[in-house]
Amino acid sequence: MTKFKNYSSVSIVLIALSALVALTSSFGGTIENLRILFITDPDHAGFADVLSGQVWRLLTPAFIHFGLMHLIFNLLWVWDLGIVIENRKGPRFYLGFFLVAAVISNIAQYLLTDNPYFGGMSGVIYGLFSYVWIRGRYDAAFNGIMRKATVNMMLAWFVLCWTGLLGPIANWAHTMGLLVGAAWAYIECKKLGLTQSSLPLPANAAQNLEYFSTADILKAESLRDWVRQQYLPEARAQFDTIEGKLKIIEVILQQKPIEARPAHEVQALEIVFADALVQETGLKWAVIDNDRQRIFVMTTADAPPVIFSLVPASKIMQAVIDTNKDANLAALFKTSVQTIRENLQQRTNTG
Repeated sequence: MTKFKNYSSVSIVLIALSALVALTSSFGGTIENLRILFITDPDHAGFADVLSGQVWRLLTPAFIHFGLMHLIFNLLWVWDLGIVIENRKGPRFYLGFFLVAAVISNIAQYLLTDNPYFGGMSGVIYGLFSYVWIRGRYDAAFNGIMRKATVNMMLAWFVLCWTGLLGPIANWAHTMGLLVGAAWAYIECKKLGLTQSSLPLPANAAQNLEYFSTADILKAESLRDWVRQQYLPEARAQFDTIEGKLKIIEVILQQKPIEARPAHEVQALEIVFADALVQETGLKWAVIDNDRQRIFVMTTADAPPVIFSLVPASKIMQAVIDTNKDANLAALFKTSVQTIRENLQQRTNTG
């Protein structure tokens, strides 16, 4: 398994360049030294400088910081978020993301204010933040990284900046960075099939909740049997344990990915992963009959029931192929169990 680095090579370069610009411009106090780095020379209009060949101006405002605190605050975020991105996506992705987020946020800030006197990594930072945040909502590899308190703080700061109470701030750069990161993460998750619904389900799903019929039981058992048959005969008793279920799922998906498997095999893997969750949490099997199909779910035995959907096979596949020991199949199982228990505890606390 790949060992995570506690640093980011891309972040080191970005921090070094930002520090160099800060020192040579007296932390943004010497405007003359920044003319060549602003998105356009303050004495010129529009994008005349860029169109004349000075294309670096689309990027370089990100390296300009006005004051020591502005520099330190931004670069601490670049360091922390950069480690996450580079470890999970690689330095090439991180560098490409920086270029796109910086250019788009800089262009937006200038177009919407017609003022070239702006700078900072904040647009990129909000892009990195929203990328990690949205990926964490769908992707086990990013789950748990962005704490709820951090999300609330970043969004509160975003709103506070827009109030004008903090003085002139490149709010459009913040906004476009936030949108770029969120959109990028969502599109990636959608391509990976990670945006399918997963546990828990809304309360109104209980309206169509039914116990297993004989046909449901037979179908589920036939799917389990297909997975069980993937063991060597002498090892099939392992299927009865949680560890055995997770291990055979991992072996099956390492042999052939989800995309190359027929629908019944995909459903079988979802069923067996859910069996492990049922075994660990004490939930019961049930179905939701929505007239078009009968959907297998997990539920509590008491009323009103709390209903949980099965973890999509795409998420299971993503966990199997991930080289990060903190985001593998066992981690996905642990996270799913934690989600179930937190929802049950919340119902107990409000009941």
